[in-house]
Amino acid sequence: MAYTASNLSVLAYANGFTLWHYTTTDTAAETEAANYFDNAADLLRVGDLLLVSADTDGTPASRLTGIGDITSGAVTLGQIPNQAAFVADPSGGSTVDTECRAQLAAALSALQTSGLMAAS
Repeated sequence: MAYTASNLSVLAYANGFTLWHYTTTDTAAETEAANYFDNAADLLRVGDLLLVSADTDGTPASRLTGIGDITSGAVTLGQIPNQAAFVADPSGGSTVDTECRAQLAAALSALQTSGLMAAS
């Protein structure tokens, strides 16, 4: 689907900063894709935060992202505030603890799925 202007609303505004909410039946991946929010370029500002309630008719997902850049009407979403950098699965070493590595890999996967850690 596509961005729907009536689904974007202001939650808070102060000192040139806006906290936005957007709700959609589109998936989180669709809303995070390039050019999804371009039609809102005249409303959004770099540094604003956007709370997205995605896939509301399927498997709901919430995302918090910043507006990273707006150039020539193209909106680029920024890094999620306070999101940890990507951490690769453990590898190497002379002693391999398979069970520990499996648990660590599962924890890293959960952090990525929740949005608390960046994906590779």
